[in-house]
Amino acid sequence: MRKYIFGLILIGLLLLSAGCAIEKKVEKGDTIKVDYVGKLQDGTVFDTSVLEEAKNAGIYNESRIYEPLTLRIGDGSTIPGFENGILGMKEGETKTISIPPEQAYGPKDPNLIGNLPKKIDEILKIEEQSRFDEIPRTFKATTSAFVTRYGTQPVVGMVIDLVGWPGQVIQVSGTEVVIENKPEIGESVTNEVITYTVTDITTDNIIVRLDPQIGDVWTTYFGESTVLEVTDKTIKLENRPKKQIETPYGIAYSIESKDSYTIKLDPKVGDTIVLGDQIGLVTQVNSDDYVVDLNDRLAGETLYFTVTTIIIEKGKETGFFEKYRLFIFGSLLIVVFAAAYVFMTKFYSKEEKEKKKEKPKAKKTKAVKEEMNGELKELASTVEEVQKGLDTKKEAKAKPKKPKAKKMTSKKKKE
Repeated sequence: MRKYIFGLILIGLLLLSAGCAIEKKVEKGDTIKVDYVGKLQDGTVFDTSVLEEAKNAGIYNESRIYEPLTLRIGDGSTIPGFENGILGMKEGETKTISIPPEQAYGPKDPNLIGNLPKKIDEILKIEEQSRFDEIPRTFKATTSAFVTRYGTQPVVGMVIDLVGWPGQVIQVSGTEVVIENKPEIGESVTNEVITYTVTDITTDNIIVRLDPQIGDVWTTYFGESTVLEVTDKTIKLENRPKKQIETPYGIAYSIESKDSYTIKLDPKVGDTIVLGDQIGLVTQVNSDDYVVDLNDRLAGETLYFTVTTIIIEKGKETGFFEKYRLFIFGSLLIVVFAAAYVFMTKFYSKEEKEKKKEKPKAKKTKAVKEEMNGELKELASTVEEVQKGLDTKKEAKAKPKKPKAKKMTSKKKKE
């Protein structure tokens, strides 16, 4: 009986160990947290989530928070090779992933590599410009910027306040809003440095006339301009550039000559510049120009990531067994121990009861035997006593009786 009970307990323990042995693995739809160190083929660390690794590699950024990366497998938030390499990893496992360019940032596109001139502008010391300027009649804005400024979602036909005159929403599509300027001819607007007046409205543009005062100072991207003279059609300005000028292409310097200032860049290999919505890397510098690579800095590179999975949270797309494995093995374990308990209480207890029943019978039989032996002994003793009595009587009958002496009479006494 004991061997059966031991077998059931052993099965339960095996199920429990099997449930614990099957660890969670990364699958599509899971949300995970990982620490990583990214290296190039030559061993250069280009990115990491670990603070000490960043400091050791000399790429520490004070504005960044170094902590495990959180991502949901399958949402495309990271490069394909990174996700594919993590699939199947166990919680707490560390693995090195090799990712070819095709699964990383792609090969280099030669069309995104070009030359740019160092000279970006020529500013006259004394300049004349027209008093009239054109403003586009319509312009675009993002929906988020519109909501931030006006505190409401854009709706076609909505009238809003612009700088000095009203505007009207004429189109809303996706994340963009198209707004039309709605000034009136003759309307004047004064900003921080200048007054301008609407003189005409065409199909595409609004014509404004600049109305500065002599001595006004205008702020420009390169420095300052002072109004020297105003006529019906022109404005004479004196320009004074700063020595160092911040531009989208980097820091530029103003070089003074007899009648003008040359605004020129002084790029260095490794500098980054912004061209529209693209960021470029300076890869070569020549006498009059420089080479800019607008490809991603990791394009064409094979990447090596050392990844450690810290937390795996199973998603909806996870397989049923993988998601509920602990529940399944726990249930099986409960069933096994319940069966063992039932078996013990039903069969083992029955056997014990039978043994208990047998024991009293044995005790009763022994008592009866002892009682009968006592009675038999007592009976034998009685029989023995009776037998002795009978024997005594027989002996008495067998012996002759002595004659009794007769008493003498008184007469004989007298004689």
